[in-house]
Amino acid sequence: METLRLSLTQEDLERFFGTAPSKSDADAPWPYNGLTFNFSGGPYQVIFYIMPSYRHVELSIRCPNELTYQLTASAVSDLRVLGGPTHDTLEIVISSKDSVFIRLLPSVLVAQQVGGGT
Repeated sequence: METLRLSLTQEDLERFFGTAPSKSDADAPWPYNGLTFNFSGGPYQVIFYIMPSYRHVELSIRCPNELTYQLTASAVSDLRVLGGPTHDTLEIVISSKDSVFIRLLPSVLVAQQVGGGT
């Protein structure tokens, strides 16, 4: 299996979500662990799960208790935190032309780019 060289670190995700993750294995290093990040903002609850060595991410958004968005993506190309003028955005790069963007502040937003490029 091809090793994923992420453009970010666990610390980058901790800064983006504003919290430390819960870990599947307390002793396993970042690339070989399953990490769950939780964020609550306004009526939204965001749960983001990543297994870096498997290139697997899951994202679910609930408002208030109903699932409003869900993504399960295996073999993602990359993850990046894009700095914005006031708030950062997490980009899940699905392929060279497909990405999902998540912003948490000032309110939760999910945007998708499909078949993009010039």
